[in-house]
Amino acid sequence: MFEPDFQRRVLSILMSFIMEFSGMPAEPEVTELSADNLNVTTISVSCLKVTWSAEEGRDYYVSCTAHDDDYAYADNMYFVFKGNDLCYITGLREGTEYTVTVEPVLSDDEKNIFSVKTASAEGKTETVEVIYEFPHEDGWTSAYCGERASGLIRMPSSGAIYGSKVDTITGTGIRRDEYGDYCCAMGVWYGYCSDRFLIETESGQQFTVKICDSKGYADDGEGKYHWYGGEGNGKCIIEFIYDDNYLPSCVAFSGSWGFYNWNGLDLSSNIKSIKKINYGDPVEY
Repeated sequence: MFEPDFQRRVLSILMSFIMEFSGMPAEPEVTELSADNLNVTTISVSCLKVTWSAEEGRDYYVSCTAHDDDYAYADNMYFVFKGNDLCYITGLREGTEYTVTVEPVLSDDEKNIFSVKTASAEGKTETVEVIYEFPHEDGWTSAYCGERASGLIRMPSSGAIYGSKVDTITGTGIRRDEYGDYCCAMGVWYGYCSDRFLIETESGQQFTVKICDSKGYADDGEGKYHWYGGEGNGKCIIEFIYDDNYLPSCVAFSGSWGFYNWNGLDLSSNIKSIKKINYGDPVEY
């Protein structure tokens, strides 16, 4: 006796042969993407990682919807594809739940043959524990200058930046640690090496940073900021630490990350709030 699976395959081939030569319409095939192979994981307060099993050569459409009916930051979302089976969703909000849906993209010819099944999964951005909220700093505070990672060779800076890697999601060239934080230098008004902060801009962008180098008492004398473009101009509160080999040319020219949108990390608006936060769980990019 033949095995049942073998019998079914033979019957399927025979039915296809009969329908092809009899003029009977064939049953549409199904391009199926099930929830079993769709995964949504947390990267940071503003980013989710989406992976799925993809068909070779097939493009996919990814959408993201917040569970909050009053969600006001949908325009900040950005979809960064790193292949046809991997997408990072950036520009999200801290501690927020989302539904992510993935759908195969069909050509015009395929639409007459295939039916499509989408897959959806839930995800949530990092929820932080706030320790202290600093007073708001007025003025032009979107001046994000930088310093080379290779310059941090002494403790405690060398220890704070140890294990960090260049951020390949946003294309900033900034070093990022295992907690999703961007490595930076800040003055003693805010803290010291390894202290962690939630930053929110006036446009609703949120991201976390970790102090990996100290600016001391800075230009203001209290450790708040260095001047950008001369005294009385921009206030550089956060000075990103970038990988020596990945400094974007536009930043090398302008001296700041603050004029640009980095794949959903829009740093063009001023800082609304700075909050010192506790550490959460490590992530895998």
